[in-house]
Amino acid sequence: MKKPYIILVTALVAGILGFGFYSWQKHRYVMPAGYTTAVATWQAKGLPDPAGRTADGSRERPYDVIVWGAEPEGITAAVAASRNGLHTLLVDHRDSVGGLFILGQLNFIDMNDNDKGRLVTRGIFEEYYKKVGGMVFDLEDGRRVFEEMIAGEPLLTLELNTRLQKPVVAGGRVTSLLLEREGAAREVYGKVFIDASQDADLAWLAGVPFTEGFEDIGLPGVYQACTLVFSVRGINWPRVMWETLVAYRRGSSGATLNAAWGYDKYIRGYTPESEVIGFRGFNMARQKDGQVLLNGLLIYGADFDDPGSLAAARQEAEKEARRFIAYARENIPGFKEAEVSGFAPELYVRQSRHMVALYRLTIDDVLENRDQWDRIGYGSYPVDIQSIARGQPGFVVGSPLKYALPFRSLVPPNFNNLLVVGRSAGYDSLAHGSVRVVPPGMVAAQAAGVASAYALATGKTFHQVAAGPEDITFIRDMLERQGAFVAPQDSRPGPETQHPGYRTLRELRRLGLAPGGYDNDYKLDQPMSRQAFLNLLYNGGFRRLNLAGREDLAGKLYFVITKEEGMVTPDNIGDIFYEFERFNPHLKQLYKPEELAQTYSVLADTSGSDPAARAVLYEVTRSYLELLARAD
Repeated sequence: MKKPYIILVTALVAGILGFGFYSWQKHRYVMPAGYTTAVATWQAKGLPDPAGRTADGSRERPYDVIVWGAEPEGITAAVAASRNGLHTLLVDHRDSVGGLFILGQLNFIDMNDNDKGRLVTRGIFEEYYKKVGGMVFDLEDGRRVFEEMIAGEPLLTLELNTRLQKPVVAGGRVTSLLLEREGAAREVYGKVFIDASQDADLAWLAGVPFTEGFEDIGLPGVYQACTLVFSVRGINWPRVMWETLVAYRRGSSGATLNAAWGYDKYIRGYTPESEVIGFRGFNMARQKDGQVLLNGLLIYGADFDDPGSLAAARQEAEKEARRFIAYARENIPGFKEAEVSGFAPELYVRQSRHMVALYRLTIDDVLENRDQWDRIGYGSYPVDIQSIARGQPGFVVGSPLKYALPFRSLVPPNFNNLLVVGRSAGYDSLAHGSVRVVPPGMVAAQAAGVASAYALATGKTFHQVAAGPEDITFIRDMLERQGAFVAPQDSRPGPETQHPGYRTLRELRRLGLAPGGYDNDYKLDQPMSRQAFLNLLYNGGFRRLNLAGREDLAGKLYFVITKEEGMVTPDNIGDIFYEFERFNPHLKQLYKPEELAQTYSVLADTSGSDPAARAVLYEVTRSYLELLARAD
């Protein structure tokens, strides 16, 4: 063999070995040293040696911690608690662990990185992420890793196929759970309880206060769409990669050997037959057996609390999935031989309840990258609000660098030994658009497990812990030793916050009226079309009236479509308000004509025919909504 060929082969082999080592190192998780000293640390704080006692859930031998819900967050909380020396019971009504990741088949992880590409959701989430092989994982691998993590904890007991009848409460505490399995009922006692179910069922049954859907921004009964993930066989994956990476390459699309995303172009040509089904630009996750999981089918109007409603929605979704794949065979490259091969056992329900916690994380906290004195971790996912109805596309409110998760958001106001983790914890409905994804939920769940050890070791309630900076500092130190990322916030609010119109923008953003997209561009210095301004008046008025307790007036609002094109100017804004009033005369009872004129007097100093800046029109809208807010 000639020397050049030897060099080439050597370089190729070295490259393959180097890439293999890099991949191995990237997905190798080293258990933090903090776990080996955890039990001794808690014993020094007052927690009895777990080896010297037993727990079976009886009144005499209660579990230290009972976790309801074997979601990724529940598994995390249970593993964290048991690694910190607590006898822990993890219980779920289903026959398998993994929840949304495994039964919902959402195996394309919504990553939370900082602006340097570094993972901010570390700790047990990072452990799982590395063990399953990265952002997209095979379902069987995902299930196996969860099962191995549970089996590796001798203090952790798993109980499946068990239904929660109700929690028993007394004196601001949960004392036990009434459970039922195979027709046999029993009462299981615990000292501390963690609700990790998707809908916070334990906390809700106990009487913890919640809001539902978007009612906190004046949209009662409105929720983000659900999704049914389905599997497809026969997809030509090399063609998918070529189409995504070369033929139709753009910033929001991409593909790897096991993932592809950004199919908006092809979705525009498809109209679902069912009125309760929509499709968005989907993503795909390729499994080891060649089947592909497709996430993009949206279901509107399903009642998360009604099994019959969910079953009917699922039936419609399955029919539409097959119709979509028939369309895809003719219109999407790589789908010529595609056919539906299965459906996820459970729907992906994005939104249901939102706990009214000791502190509720706000959209301002998220998008201003705020720190919290009781920080127990971070999130950084964009505030992604999925579509709420057919014909009303989803939107991104904004994109944070990273924001702190407060411990207080896990603590109900009326219980001393209960924590809630996952998407139904204490986050307002817009902040939830970011923190609802699983990784921040697992971060909060790990903190809940450690906080449980602290509370039991010190004899303090969660309310006392949530009010004590020294207590939080100790918990945070333990989290850091166990791999979590809890360093002080070093991200600052974005440049948009320095704009003179930002304060008004923030008020409208709190109602979901001012999206900034992935780049936080609120277009404050750009004009607004007449139709966009009418839309703003309608949506803002509807929400403000509902919040003011005047659902009767909100229900009469008429959506106005203008025949006039062009931008809003000082010259025509009065005509636009007149047009809105003409179709909504019932609003005139709320203000005097001169008060309405005063709302847009801010435009008096600008040139009459020049388009008004969006920031100014946001100020006009804010003043107008204040008039409507007097409806209470």
